[in-house]
Amino acid sequence: KQGVIELHNYLTSVYEERDARTTLLTMVQALNHAKHGVDIVSGTRVRTHFARPNWKEVFTRIASKHPNSTVGVFYCGAPTLAKELRGLSHEMSHRTSTRFHFHKEYF
Repeated sequence: KQGVIELHNYLTSVYEERDARTTLLTMVQALNHAKHGVDIVSGTRVRTHFARPNWKEVFTRIASKHPNSTVGVFYCGAPTLAKELRGLSHEMSHRTSTRFHFHKEYF
């Protein structure tokens, strides 16, 4: 079934989203992906987003793309971000027809 797993990669150790260096990197990324269908960072078909994500925008976009669906949010990392993602999962589940289920992973 198509669309069962959707991956989003974010490289947060680069400059701010509107920084000239990040913009140049994003342009090279887009050109390479369009020409070869491969990400310049991961070597996969999943494009890497440069800079920190705006999580509210990410959740809103996913809710719009997958109405009346259940979406699993899997996270492994710092407790501060886990709290933010858990809160957004709860908030967006109440504000939209999409149900977000947050899962904190431990490795």
